[in-house]
Amino acid sequence: MTNKSTLVEEMQRIVDQSGSKAMAIANKEIASKFASNDDVSIALKYFARVTLRDALPVFPALVSLSCEAVGGNHDKTDSIGGAITLIAGAADLHDDVIDQSPVKNGKLTVLGKFGKEIAILAGDALLVWGLVRFREECESVPGEQGGVILDLLTQAILEMVNAEALEARLRAEKSLSVKACMNVIELKAVVPEVSMKLGAILGNGSVESVDALGHFGKIFGIVSTVAEEFMDVLEFKELQNRLKNDYPPLPVVYALQDSNLHKPVFSLAKNLSTKAFKEIKKLVLNSHGVSGVKKEMNVLVQNAIDRLYSGVIETKALKNLDTIIKACLELLEGIDN
Repeated sequence: MTNKSTLVEEMQRIVDQSGSKAMAIANKEIASKFASNDDVSIALKYFARVTLRDALPVFPALVSLSCEAVGGNHDKTDSIGGAITLIAGAADLHDDVIDQSPVKNGKLTVLGKFGKEIAILAGDALLVWGLVRFREECESVPGEQGGVILDLLTQAILEMVNAEALEARLRAEKSLSVKACMNVIELKAVVPEVSMKLGAILGNGSVESVDALGHFGKIFGIVSTVAEEFMDVLEFKELQNRLKNDYPPLPVVYALQDSNLHKPVFSLAKNLSTKAFKEIKKLVLNSHGVSGVKKEMNVLVQNAIDRLYSGVIETKALKNLDTIIKACLELLEGIDN
């Protein structure tokens, strides 16, 4: 894996700058709404302090940049971005339970610190409050825009539920296909897709620009998630957890499709030791399928960028979006054994 590049650092700076106000709003909402000392409130305050504090505000940043890209005032997206952060946080809490992830980035998750029941209830509470705040913000939007963005969020949540259901089915499958795994990734990409559509609508963008920015968001979601799937192969603990409690990361699934690699990769994955980890990582990341998916992501990104520049007036926000997606691609291409 290459060291963090200037492009990746610039991406992190852009995302933090564009989404920090929305993140602050989300943290303030948790602190004020869940101020008591009951178990769920304590768990949510822990989540805000430990998890949200270190998280990049990707989704609210996409809303803000998309609004700015069509000439809108990005400040008007902060409150909705804060509500989206709460809803996404609820999904993260539930995901940790489903994936049985007690630790992330070296820190205990709410699941790891407070147990399954509290993690589920905390996720439920955060989801409800996030939806309440989102609806309140929609009601303050003039004209028909509020109803349109509420419908878009509803669509996103339903597709995320479908993605989680498909993931649950994949965990029980004895033989996985790349197509099935990519279906999950594409379904999950609805969140950045809808985030960017919301921003463009709030910025009074044209139908063409809303579609172009939404498409860009979907491709960003696909490429960034594929990069995360590759990252999971690089970390022993994460790969071990994926193989034990989840389905294998996408690169492993690609390797298992190769008749020459299926037997050794399957054998190593069955009983993953530190020695086996080094071997499986080398086999997987040098497989033909892995190089193929990197080329595929390159094509998707270039097409999304071309469509963006043809459908939206060129602004500084577009250049920032260009940087963000190219940084994800660079992360992916920089992963080696």
